[in-house]
Amino acid sequence: MKKVVVLIVSCFLMAGLYAQDFDKYFENKTLRIEYLHIGDANSEKFELHEYRAGGVWSGTRMYLQEPNRYGDILVEVFDSISGEPIFSRSYSSLFNEYRATERALKETGSFEECINVPYPKKTILYTFTSFNRRGEGTVLYKGSYSPMHSPAREFSDDYSVMTLHRGGKPEECLDILLIPDGYTKEESVKMQSDLKRFSSYIMDCSPYRENAERVNIRAIKGYSKESGITDPNNNVYRNTLLGCTYNVTDVDRYLMCLNVWKMNDIADDAPYDAIIIITNSTKYGGGGIYNFYATVCSAAPEANFVIVHEMGHSIGGLADEYYTSEVGVTDYYPTDVEPVEPNLTTLVDFGSKWKSMLDPNTPVPTPATSHYKETLGVYEGGGYQAEGVYRPWQHCTMKEIIYNNFCPVCTKVLNDMFNYYSNREN
Repeated sequence: MKKVVVLIVSCFLMAGLYAQDFDKYFENKTLRIEYLHIGDANSEKFELHEYRAGGVWSGTRMYLQEPNRYGDILVEVFDSISGEPIFSRSYSSLFNEYRATERALKETGSFEECINVPYPKKTILYTFTSFNRRGEGTVLYKGSYSPMHSPAREFSDDYSVMTLHRGGKPEECLDILLIPDGYTKEESVKMQSDLKRFSSYIMDCSPYRENAERVNIRAIKGYSKESGITDPNNNVYRNTLLGCTYNVTDVDRYLMCLNVWKMNDIADDAPYDAIIIITNSTKYGGGGIYNFYATVCSAAPEANFVIVHEMGHSIGGLADEYYTSEVGVTDYYPTDVEPVEPNLTTLVDFGSKWKSMLDPNTPVPTPATSHYKETLGVYEGGGYQAEGVYRPWQHCTMKEIIYNNFCPVCTKVLNDMFNYYSNREN
């Protein structure tokens, strides 16, 4: 496998393809590439599963090259004749969290993954590159797809869709899709009430509230055979639509979906850029992975916080800023390398983060005292590590269980994402 080191530059947008090129290379529908991500702490590989043809392309048409590589997997699509790059998108993966656990030192894991790209008019080439925490990339897979010779299999699922908030056209908005898990048909009223409630949690939170015209929220009406969510530590097992489960990567509160292909099959009945799974559970838990999906427990007292926190991960690429809670990973951020996530720094390359937003009189690092309580600064502790990693705010929603309290840095990142999906300049 070829090793590469990629330099991420802030002007990446300027090199991107623009709206007129979308019609040159792509049709107005979606191609999903499904594969398995397999490996352990020291190795990984991709195994192609199949190609699926989906609904209309709801993603950005202006910025076909993703402006920031926040994810640890980068897919790049090329025109097969000219070799010109015509699309790129990054995402983070549950596999790369798994490989940082003690279990991955002894076992091989296999995880479903997929990526949506605009449906090509002609043959494309594509590559998948996996990045470690030092920013070093390994090209894991090279493939090609021809719509003429190997047409993708069409989706067969058919689910009703609720519109919970309408901001505008799918191609001009961030399209959020809520999918329920663990609700039976007898709980239909409760399910629809919960979906509406979580839509309100999103839209009542800044900066979603201020960008209401650039956000769409829809929900799938999908039912499970059994009520509730699997919780292995309490010997609870449920047959549900998506099979969500607690205790993923051996962290009790970590609630995730391992049936990623089915999740995206179900989601295809609506335009979507981001999937949020609403689970029928009273137990605190959730999870969020950049450009992958997020989950939230429906009935825990802190559910309003959980959904916007996890969406900070899945939509904004924001990192966890806490460092005292139990996590499954160890030594996640090397302190001699600048993290990719926009709300953490090791001060190795602070100029690429929020340095320009600081008051010049604010000390770096910044003491976490009452004097700087509401001050943008550089506070030690973040990314599961008490030392060597710094965050921009003392008490942000990405650090503590506080609803509607994103700091200026996280707010800017989310606003940039609204611009990205609505085809506006940052």
